[in-house]
Amino acid sequence: MRDLRTLETFVWVARLGGFRAASARLNTTQPAISARIDQLERDLGVTLFHRGQRPIGLTPEGAVLLDHAEQMLEKRAEMLRAVASPATMRGTLRMGLSETLVHTLLPRLVERIGAAYPAIVLDMVVDITPTLRAGLLAGQIDIAMMAGTVEPGQGVSEPLCDYPLCWVASPRLGLPEGPLRLAELTRWPILSFSHGTNVSADLRRAFAAAPAPGLRLWGSASITAMARLAEQGIGVSVMQEVLVRRELAAGTLRPLTVADVTLPRVGFHVAYLRRPDSHLAAAAARLAHEVAGEPLPDEG
Repeated sequence: MRDLRTLETFVWVARLGGFRAASARLNTTQPAISARIDQLERDLGVTLFHRGQRPIGLTPEGAVLLDHAEQMLEKRAEMLRAVASPATMRGTLRMGLSETLVHTLLPRLVERIGAAYPAIVLDMVVDITPTLRAGLLAGQIDIAMMAGTVEPGQGVSEPLCDYPLCWVASPRLGLPEGPLRLAELTRWPILSFSHGTNVSADLRRAFAAAPAPGLRLWGSASITAMARLAEQGIGVSVMQEVLVRRELAAGTLRPLTVADVTLPRVGFHVAYLRRPDSHLAAAAARLAHEVAGEPLPDEG
C-alpha cells in the first residue's frame, strides 16, 4: 500500500461501483484507476473486487479494507480541519441546488466560499429536488440544497430556510381586486412546480380541499419560465413571493388573494453524506447557514 491516494481511489471505486465512475470523480483516467487498484491488490496479496459484476462488488477482504480505509481518510480529514489553514484546502466541491436558492442565496454563498476557501473549485448543478437527492446519494454531487431531506441514516440533513408561496398574475388578465375563489381562476392554467416534486404534491392537496372543475395544473422546473409565462398572461402562477419582488414592484405582476386555498410554505434543507472527504461539504453547509440567516439584499 503506497499512499493515501491509493486508498482514496479504492474507496471511490467501492462507493461508485466502477472504475469509470471513480475516474470521473477523481478527475483522472480509467487506466490510472485500474493501475492503482491492481497495485493495491498486489501489495496486500488479495483480490478486492468481483470484477465480473455491474456494478462491481467487494470481496470479503475488500469489505474489511473499506471500513479501515474510510477510518484512515476520516482521520486525515480531521487533521486537516484541526491544523490546516482554510486557504490551503483544495479540491472540487460539486454543489447542487434548487432554482429558488439560485435567486436568493447563491451569489452571496459563492462569494463567501471563495473568500474562505480560495483554492476550492466549484462545480454547480441546478435541478429539481428528486434529481438532486438522487445525485447526492449516488455520489454525483457532494452537497445538495433542496426542498427536501435525506433519511437520517443516509447523511446529514439540516433546515436551511423557508419561503411562503403566493399567487401572482399579469394585470392584463383583468382579475378583480379582493379575495377570489379558485374556481374563478380555472379559465387559465395554474403555473406551478414540476410534477413529482414535494411542492407540487402539497399544492395538489391544497387544491383538492377547494375543488374547482376544469383546474389545470401546469408544471415547470424553471421558476424563471413560470414568471415569464405569468407576465405574458398565459396563466396564473403560484411561486415564492421573494422570487418576483422586482416584477411586483414594476407592476408586470400583481399579487392575488385566493380565499379558499391555503398555500404551504416551502422549506429548504442542506444535505451531505457522512464520508471521509465531506469536510468541504460541511464547511459549505456552515456558510450556507450563515447566508440564509442574513436579510435578503435590497434589489433597489
